[in-house]
Parts: sequence; C-alpha cells; structure tokens
Amino acid sequence: MAPPGDAPPPHKKRRYGEYGFGTSTQDESFGVQSLPVGILADDFSGEPADGQEYLAVVRREAAAAPCVFLAAHNPYAETATQASRPISAHGAYTAHDPISSCANAGQEDDGLCMPSTEWKTTFVRQFKNAREAISNPPLEPVRLTRDDLPKISNTSAWYAWIHGRPPPPTSPEEAQKQSAKKYEWRIREPSASVLLRLSTEQILALLEAFPYWIAHRVIIPDSQIKASEREGAHVLQPLHARWLFALMLRLDARLVSEEISTLRTLARACIAAITLSRIRRKAVRSRTNKAEAEAEAEAAAAAEAETETDAEGVTVTVTVATPQAADAASHRNADEKQMRKDEAGAWMVVAIVAGVWGQSDLWDDAIGDMRRVT
Repeated sequence: MAPPGDAPPPHKKRRYGEYGFGTSTQDESFGVQSLPVGILADDFSGEPADGQEYLAVVRREAAAAPCVFLAAHNPYAETATQASRPISAHGAYTAHDPISSCANAGQEDDGLCMPSTEWKTTFVRQFKNAREAISNPPLEPVRLTRDDLPKISNTSAWYAWIHGRPPPPTSPEEAQKQSAKKYEWRIREPSASVLLRLSTEQILALLEAFPYWIAHRVIIPDSQIKASEREGAHVLQPLHARWLFALMLRLDARLVSEEISTLRTLARACIAAITLSRIRRKAVRSRTNKAEAEAEAEAAAAAEAETETDAEGVTVTVTVATPQAADAASHRNADEKQMRKDEAGAWMVVAIVAGVWGQSDLWDDAIGDMRRVT
C-alpha cells in the first residue's frame, strides 16, 4: 500500500498530469480537455487499443488536415454576383452603389415626412445605451411607495393608477356618471422607483392597454409642456409618450412571440394614429383655408414674368416672385415643422420596437400608409 503522503487529498480533484501524461502534448486549439489522451509512437499505424489511443489518433489526423478547404472553381460565384446587381432599363446589369441607394431611400423618407435613417440609427443606439445603464443596480437604496399595484388584467385600474381618474367613457351612461362626479387629473409620472416595482408581465399589461388609450383620445393636462405648445395636436399624448419610453426602457429584451405581438400592436396603433392625424390635418386645411389653397396654386407657378425695355431697346425678362407664393411656402414649411413635432412621440415608439426587438418590417408598413395619405 502506498504511503498516505503520496496520494492526493480526498477533497481535491486529480490533475491532468497525475494521469501520467505531460502537459506538453496539450493543444489549446482543441478547447478544454476533459478526458485523458494517450501518447502515440511516431511509427504508430495500427488500431487504437483503448479510448486514450483513439483520442490521440483523432487528434493526429485533425492536426494533419488543412485548416481551410478551397474549391478549385466555384460555378455559382458569377451567377450570385450578377443576381445581386440591379438591372438597367436596357436589360444589362449595372454597378451597385450602396451610397446612392441610401440617398434615394433618404429622399423617399423626406418626401413622406418620416424619420431619417441617420436619426433612427442614432436614436436606437442611444436608447440601447440607456437600457444598459438602467439595468445596473442603483448605488443607493430606492424608496418605494406603499400604494398597491393593480391586477395585471384590470385595464381600467391601470388607467386610474397613471391618470388618477377612470378611463374615458365608452357609453352615454358612463359619460353622464363621470361628468356628475367631476373627477380631477392626478397624474403619475414615470420614475425609477415606479419602474423598479413593475415586473415584465405588468409592463406588458400596460403596453397592451395603450393602443386602446391612443385610439380613444382625451386631452390630458400636462405641466411639463409649455403653454405655447399645448395647442399642438400631438398624435401621442406627451404623458403617454413618456410612459411608453420608460416602460420599454425597462422591458426585458428577451421576449416570446406573443409578447412581441403586443409590441407590434402598439407600434401599429402609433402608425394608425399618425395616418389619421395626417388625414385630419389635410381635411381641416382644405375645408377652412380656401385662401391658402389659392395661394398654394399660385405658388406652383412660383413667379411672375415681367418684361422691361432698357435704354438700348433690348427687351429683358425679369422674374419677380409673388408675395402669395412666398407666404404659402413659409406657411407650408411651418405646418410641416409642426406636424413633425406632433408626430415625434409616435415615431419614437415605432423606432424602439423596430430597432430594439428587431421588427424592422414595421417601417415598410409605415411607408405604405404614409404614401396613401401624402
């Protein structure tokens, strides 16, 4: 029997060197070794006698094989290259220019008054950075309030939890009852202490209720908006935009298909709200501002041509811009700027869902809807 001092302690695992194999035969390219590998003689060519020799044979054959295999000729290379190139009007393949393609896509977005590609990329990157920052535990304890959270399936209770009053009435009886009680708004703003209390299921329940609240629009007083900006017809209420931003900032990035469907429904509700807002804006403009419509028609000409004769008797054509055309262009630019501002919150939600959870096809749906109303 071997002396007790020669055996390793019973609470420690045996090392690789204790099996009788040196560390010089290890190859880090094979990863972490969990089984002993035998040492073969240089002239070994027979069948492996045990598992250790078998692993050694496998390693030797793998080391002798080339790392990369190259085919002598790839018959599909030319076909694949031609298929990726666009075809001109004459049927010939043209050179693919990604810069011009991006520029053309940006021009289409500008014509539809949609967020640009640069804005979407920058916004999504900053939003992801904010998600990583908020996922870290706070340095100091967060004080939690004592109020009870509503049940997950109680949509009306969630509305009252955020707004401090019941949801908008859906029938004349409810409208009469709410008008008699004269509820006041007690707005709850999103904060770190509130978000830390919400689980993924509760956040998804709130996000599932927002499409209904967006469709049944009620003007919500907002102390964080300037008095001069409250007259704007925001597609998404500023309070709702802040809550959606905060909820998706806290929402888990790993969601199943049903939970992703909730986000897609929310994004489509925002796109539908933008579409309805643009239709309403065009209808109001055409119904109430006939004078502006006439000015826009005159702006199509953009200028009046007048003829003058100089001292030498030569006729000179002078182009003079009409004041109506200048006023129409200025008013149109101001209206477009206000429209972009009113739609900013809704586009923000679409950008987050499409960029963070990989639902980029929502932009295709948005482009199709904007083309129909532009």
